[in-house]
Amino acid sequence: MSDDGIQLSPQLMSELRAALEKQDPRTSDDMLAIQYLVAAAGMMLSDYNNPQMNKLEALGEISGFMKHVFDYMEREKMTQAPPPAQDAFGVWKP
Repeated sequence: MSDDGIQLSPQLMSELRAALEKQDPRTSDDMLAIQYLVAAAGMMLSDYNNPQMNKLEALGEISGFMKHVFDYMEREKMTQAPPPAQDAFGVWKP
């Protein structure tokens, strides 16, 4: 795994979605698009040719990284979301 980091962006996500939908229009369904992305990662890792690499260990690291990104994005949504609406009561008078 690289220590340089990766750059995710709305543009990258849009281009990935467009490529998926070009291949299979059903990927407008988010869950099917996710399945394609995960399957593609598994296929790429399986095809990766590096005898010094333990592919099962790498798979575990990739799974953990996906969980890390998911957790980060969920936390970001929580900090950017407006506070939940509260019930109001009383009498309104003009």
